[in-house]
Amino acid sequence: MGLGKGIEEQAEVKTAQCGTKGTLRRFFELLDGPRAERSLGMLAEDLRFSILFSSGPGQAQDFAGGRPEFDAYMAQRGAPAWTHHVLTEVVHGDVEVAFGETRQHGTAVATFVAAIRLDADGRISRYIVGRSPAVLFEL
Repeated sequence: MGLGKGIEEQAEVKTAQCGTKGTLRRFFELLDGPRAERSLGMLAEDLRFSILFSSGPGQAQDFAGGRPEFDAYMAQRGAPAWTHHVLTEVVHGDVEVAFGETRQHGTAVATFVAAIRLDADGRISRYIVGRSPAVLFEL
C-alpha cells in the first residue's frame, strides 16, 4: 500500500525546503541490486555505522564499527529476498534521514529508519539504521 497523497505531498515539501533528496535512496537501490558491492563506493574510508536489525521479538543484532566491519557485514549479508522502499526522506545540508519499509514480493515485512551524514567528498561518513518487523505503518 502506498503513501496517501497528503503525506506524499508533505514529504516532497519538506524535502524541497531542506535540499535535494537521493543519497540514501541511491544507496538502497545499489544495495538491493544485482551487484550490491557497488554500494560500497558510496562509503567514506572513515565510515562509522550501526545497523540494528531485528527479525522478530528478542532477535535483534547490532552490526557496528568502521569501514572494515561494514565490509565484513556485507560479506555475511548475502542477497536478501526483501528490498528497501523509501517512503519519505528529508535532507538538511550534509545530513539525510529516510523512513521506509522492506518488502518481499510487494508485501511490507518490516519498517526502517535510517540517517546518514556526508563528508566533503559526498561520501557517507556516518550511517545508522534500525529495522523491525514489529511495527508496520501501513501507509
